Amino acid sequence: AVSVFSTMDDDDEGPPRGGKEPSTSGPAMGPIYLMWENSLEKLKILNYEKEYCKKLNKKACNRVHFVIPGVNASHQFDDFIGICAWLFALIGGSNVPAASTKGKSGRNPNSTELFRPEEFDDPNTVVNKLLLALRQVDFRSSFPQQKLKAAHGEPACTVLDFLTDKALTTVGFQWGVPIYSNNIDVEQAEPDDDANDDDIAEDEELGGPDDDVMFEDPSKLEVSIDSSNHNILQALVDPVEWKTELERVGPKLRTNQQLSTNEWRAHVDQTVSSKVQIEKVLGDTQGDLQAMNKNVSSELNHMRMKEKYLNNQYNTLGLEFIEVKHRLEELETRTGSSHEAVAKLTNELAELTEKLEELKESFESRDSGLHDTSPLVKIKAALQQIKKEIHFFDMRIGVVSHSLLAAKVSDTNRLRSIASVKARQRHNKNKKASDDNSLLSDDD
Repeated sequence: AVSVFSTMDDDDEGPPRGGKEPSTSGPAMGPIYLMWENSLEKLKILNYEKEYCKKLNKKACNRVHFVIPGVNASHQFDDFIGICAWLFALIGGSNVPAASTKGKSGRNPNSTELFRPEEFDDPNTVVNKLLLALRQVDFRSSFPQQKLKAAHGEPACTVLDFLTDKALTTVGFQWGVPIYSNNIDVEQAEPDDDANDDDIAEDEELGGPDDDVMFEDPSKLEVSIDSSNHNILQALVDPVEWKTELERVGPKLRTNQQLSTNEWRAHVDQTVSSKVQIEKVLGDTQGDLQAMNKNVSSELNHMRMKEKYLNNQYNTLGLEFIEVKHRLEELETRTGSSHEAVAKLTNELAELTEKLEELKESFESRDSGLHDTSPLVKIKAALQQIKKEIHFFDMRIGVVSHSLLAAKVSDTNRLRSIASVKARQRHNKNKKASDDNSLLSDDD
C-alpha cells in the first residue's frame, strides 16, 4: 500500500489558474466541495503530483479546481480528461501500483486501454468515449453529455470520486486505523494585545477548577484516560461555573489569524449568519406575504362569483351556441363527403378526357392518311420510271437481236462461199481427171 502521510502536504497545492483565489460561494459550499476535496486527497495517495503532473508539466489542482467554472474552460476540460485518462490507465492495469507505471502520463503499456482520447478528437466525441469507458467499469450514475462536457460541478466530481476509489482498489490500497503519537504538543494561544489586564488579574486571583487538573500527576491522568474507556464519565465541574469561565476566557483565546474561506468553521459561521438574516427578513416579509395571500384569495373568490353569474346569465346563449356548433359539425361532415365525391368524379373526368384525346389523335392520323395523295404521285413516278426502263431494255434487246441476225447472215454467206469454192475445186479436179483420162485414151 502507498503511504498516506507522504502525499498529504497541502503546501504543494498550486494556486488556481489565472492567479485569483476562487470564491467559495455557490457550488463550492456543500457536498460537491467535499466530494472534490476527498477526490483530491485520493489523488495525492495515488501520487498523481509525481506520476501525472510532473511528467506532463502540469500544475497541481487546487481545492476548487473542478467545483466551480474555471477561468479557461478549455484548460479545465483538458485537465479533467487528462486525469480521467490517467486514472483509467491505472484501473486498466490490474494490481499495478501507481509508482510502477511506465510511459507518458503514467500509463502502463501492458494495461488495457479503457479510455484514451486522441489529440484531434472533438469534445463531444471525447465525452462519449468517457461515458462508454465508465459503463465498462460499472459506473451507475448517468449525466447528460453537456454537463459532463462542462468539466465542473457535481457530474465531474462524481466521476473523479468514483475513478479514484476504483484506482485505489486496483493498486491494493486499504484505509488503516490512524495511529496517534504519545507526545501531544498543545499549542497555547497568545492573548490578544487588547486584552484587559484586570481580567488577567482576576484570573490569577480566582483561579479555576482546571488549575488542579493541569498540575496533577501525568500517570494519574493516563490511568483515568484508560479507565474512561470502560467507565461512565461524570463531570466534576458545575456547568454554570464552566459556562461563566468560558465566557470570560473565550475572548482571550482568539487568534489574530483570519480563518481561511475554505475552512469548515467559516462555512458554519456563514450558515449561522445567513440563518439570522433570513429570520430577520422573514419576520418583516411574512406579514406582507399573508396580506398578499388574503388579497389574492378575495380576488379569486370574487372571480369565481363573477364566473358563476356570467354562466347563469348566458346559459341560454350557451345552449344555442352548442346547437349551432353541432349543426356546423354536421354541415362540415356533409361538406367533407361531398368534397370526396367531387374529387372522385374529377378523377374519372380526367381519365375520360385522356382517353378522348387519344381517340382524337388516332382519328386525325387516319384522316390525314386518306387525303394524302403523295403515295399515288410516288406510284405514278415509279410506273413512269419502269416504263422508261422497259423501253430502254426493249431497244437493247432489238439491237442485240439485229446484231445476232447480221452475224448469222454473215456466217451463212461465208459458209456458202466456202462451199462454192470447194465445189469449183472438185469440178476442176473432175474436169482435169477427165481430161487426163481422155489424153491417156488418145495415147493408147
